[in-house]
Amino acid sequence: MQSFLLKNITVADKGSKYNGQTGDLGIIDGKISAFGVDLDESAYSKVLDFSECIVSPAFVDVRCNSSEPGYEHRETLQSLNQCAMAGGFSKIALLPNCQPARDDKSGVEFVIHQTEELPVQFLPLGAITHNMQGDDLCEMFDMKQSGAVAFANANNPMENIGTMSRALQYTKSFNGLIYSFCEESELTKGAYVAEGPVAVSLGLKGIPQMAEYLRVQRDIELADYHQTRLHISKVSTEKSVELIRQAKLQGIQVTSDVAVMNLVLTDEAIMDFDSNLKVNPPLRQANDVKALWQGLLDGTIDAICSDHHPQEVERKRVEFEYAANGVITLQIAFSLGVEGRNRFCPSMSDEALLEKFNYGGAKILNCIIDSIDEGAEANFTVINPHKQTIITRKNNHSLSDNTYYLNKPLPYFIEATFINKNCLFNIHHH
Repeated sequence: MQSFLLKNITVADKGSKYNGQTGDLGIIDGKISAFGVDLDESAYSKVLDFSECIVSPAFVDVRCNSSEPGYEHRETLQSLNQCAMAGGFSKIALLPNCQPARDDKSGVEFVIHQTEELPVQFLPLGAITHNMQGDDLCEMFDMKQSGAVAFANANNPMENIGTMSRALQYTKSFNGLIYSFCEESELTKGAYVAEGPVAVSLGLKGIPQMAEYLRVQRDIELADYHQTRLHISKVSTEKSVELIRQAKLQGIQVTSDVAVMNLVLTDEAIMDFDSNLKVNPPLRQANDVKALWQGLLDGTIDAICSDHHPQEVERKRVEFEYAANGVITLQIAFSLGVEGRNRFCPSMSDEALLEKFNYGGAKILNCIIDSIDEGAEANFTVINPHKQTIITRKNNHSLSDNTYYLNKPLPYFIEATFINKNCLFNIHHH
């Protein structure tokens, strides 16, 4: 039986009566046994000093790209489990973009069966339409019965307004949730960077902000009309944030998330054509990034997602315009969030930022968070604000390495993640 005493740790958990207090946290057999000052060390097999570290409920990722089945060379469920724990996550919502696409209940059951022995809880998202294409709706009710937490067509926007309308109506009967990825594809053809001075200076066609916010507007109107829930995923423009803010004020049942890469860099970073910065939505201008942070601060944006997207080398080591979209982020997502916060929104507290990684995502997907209290399951992450994170080829748990941040220092360091009787300690590389 494993037992741990984490000494001198500060609780950052709005759901805990110990929030803001510093003391010793005891864990016996996967449960929190005690919290207090100077607990008896002899009762525990491992005593660890975490002075100046914070402990917070483990993170919930509302959007992570699937690789298994079909793309196991990019990532397996097993390697994803390791990335997640190293990054402080205990629950991950998996997009249906595997091969074949997860568009029926057997696909949902596959994820649940394959991962039931793993510490991280995998939350399958089902496809909205067959193969995430066209207008043929999936059996979403069956998928929900089998364990799908929500429905998404991954990075394929729902072009047909009639199909989107029917999908929202259909899920209303069982309180299902539809993810909308907002992009008017007709406005983005041949473009892969944000419209603006940088695109002009590089001589590239830009993706206009309008390609996103027109679709945000459309889907908010549909949710309002049908009185259904809607989740707008990967918001990236100032105008979209404003539209969601207004919708929430009007009582429309809309939630939203932002991909962490859109919070940390602006389009100026692509000047040297690093294909590891090719993402969708693209890196935007500073006014958009500031608006996204403002949206997080005032509750317009509910959560920060990793949008972790492993890609093989052949799809990234090509000219920028031919490279695939997507970067790996799961292991460094929180540090990326801190980096963006420090740069664009220094007034936001650590606690407010942490909530966008744990409670925010849990609220969208209606999952329970184990708070840091006696008797609760150990389900938390330990963060050291005084150490840096450096992801290297050696400590990267992903099977892919498509990240701009390889060997670049980022603020804060995840010391450990505890999920029930499992724990993962990150080794700090100086």
